[in-house]
Amino acid sequence: MSLFVLDTDTFSLLLHGHDEVSRRIVQADAHVLALTIITVEESLTGWYSQVRRARRDDDILEAYGALHRTFDFLRDLPVLPFDASAIQRFRDLRRLHRRRSGNDLRIAAIVMEHVGILVTRNQQDFSGIPGLNTEDWSKPLDEN
Repeated sequence: MSLFVLDTDTFSLLLHGHDEVSRRIVQADAHVLALTIITVEESLTGWYSQVRRARRDDDILEAYGALHRTFDFLRDLPVLPFDASAIQRFRDLRRLHRRRSGNDLRIAAIVMEHVGILVTRNQQDFSGIPGLNTEDWSKPLDEN
């Protein structure tokens, strides 16, 4: 059984109730879904920033509500670490892909170390990384 690891964009789509991503998540066995600690960091940092920028009551309520919903989702999904083996894999990937985002390469390294499949609609960001398997759950199965 494959391990499906949601990247930050796909996790964001899930949080916003994207129909196709939500459908695929519901269909998947909960034991084969995970996130990386990089996605956790990116997601929480985004909401923390929004909370700090909010000035109007409506914006404050929306920001804290989104942070709370994110926390609830994070509580239910396993989080894969950026450990010593992932750091080494990241260093190898960085040498090959200097122009790619560091966080994208960290996510790729973690997924590869866990022999998982990265679920992302950002195929351009992750294409060309040897050994990284990806799927796009934002499109219906017949479009993949």
